[in-house]
Amino acid sequence: MPAPITLASLTVARSDFGRMQSLYGVLHASDRYRLLLAAGAGHHDERLGRTLSDVERSGLPLDCVLPAVDGGAAAQSAAVLAGVAEWLERRRPDALLILGDRYEMLAGAQAAMLARVPVIHIGGGHLTLGAMDERVRHALSKLGALHLVASPGCGARVMALHEDPAAIHVIGAPELDALVSTPVTAREAFCAEVGLDPARAFLLVTLHPETNVDDAANARFAQAAEQALATAAPQILITAPCADPGNAPFLALCERLPHRREGVRYFPNLGLRRYVAALHHAAAMVGNSSSGIIEAATAGLPVLNIGDRQAGRDRAGNVLDCPFDAAAIADALDTALSPAFLASSRGVTNPYGDGRFAAQALSLFDRLSWPLAVDKPWLG
Repeated sequence: MPAPITLASLTVARSDFGRMQSLYGVLHASDRYRLLLAAGAGHHDERLGRTLSDVERSGLPLDCVLPAVDGGAAAQSAAVLAGVAEWLERRRPDALLILGDRYEMLAGAQAAMLARVPVIHIGGGHLTLGAMDERVRHALSKLGALHLVASPGCGARVMALHEDPAAIHVIGAPELDALVSTPVTAREAFCAEVGLDPARAFLLVTLHPETNVDDAANARFAQAAEQALATAAPQILITAPCADPGNAPFLALCERLPHRREGVRYFPNLGLRRYVAALHHAAAMVGNSSSGIIEAATAGLPVLNIGDRQAGRDRAGNVLDCPFDAAAIADALDTALSPAFLASSRGVTNPYGDGRFAAQALSLFDRLSWPLAVDKPWLG
């Protein structure tokens, strides 16, 4: 039997790990592939739930724990670059799987470029005009040897970066796999677990900073959101922001809101099972998470998308957009909670696929000629 193909992958936060678990699982179960994971950066953050423990408990092959570092984005990126560079030189995998658009991922891809390890980039071609993720994502696409994209529109945008059309494969969004395969906890049991009244509606809230603005703007955005949420009628289940620069006022909002009004429960990290249940049982999602654009459509959940973080991203008809203004948020929330909008949201088609990403990725990998080429001679 030939030696297994070694696929390494970097995980830096709860968001990317949850989205990749389905693919990780099928690769780990396959005799043809050897999966190796490196974890660090935001996974160490105690205020965000120290999600490194989720990776450790997953049963997946955690081969390298990158050191926790103090400091901001630059310090985190430097630690990832140094740690992943050493790891790749030591392990010499056949490719490095990189998801999405976080700045730490860019450091990992840079390490792979220097080590001449091909990068398989997952999730290129999205537009998120209100975040620096927009630039990071396209930079990652330029470092990629192979592109697994979520939609035809995403594929067209990667091709517009002068990437080889033969290297671009439209196979859907990885986050949908977990949504369609995870059993949904019954409403009563779920509400008891998170401390909500099952007889009352609740909002699922996640707010992240906009990373193309300054700290003062993010503070104003958090204040407007808190003002609207403090007077909203439904209960609130709120989760922590990501580890992006500018997240401090949103993290403070999460920690303060449960003391400001009744019916608010804060969980830094719900975990996959509880998050899937929340998507199915919430009356609406509120915030600016990519989950509201990508996953909520599959659950038929109304979404109030606030601000510009997700501006430009393709979305289904279950999404309403409004600015970071307390009155505008309150008015749009009334629309999102209306019976008519709920009914229309139930029937939308998700533009990002049907939850078969992992199976299609594995089929693609099986058809590839290994090793992948590191250099990119196509000049179309």
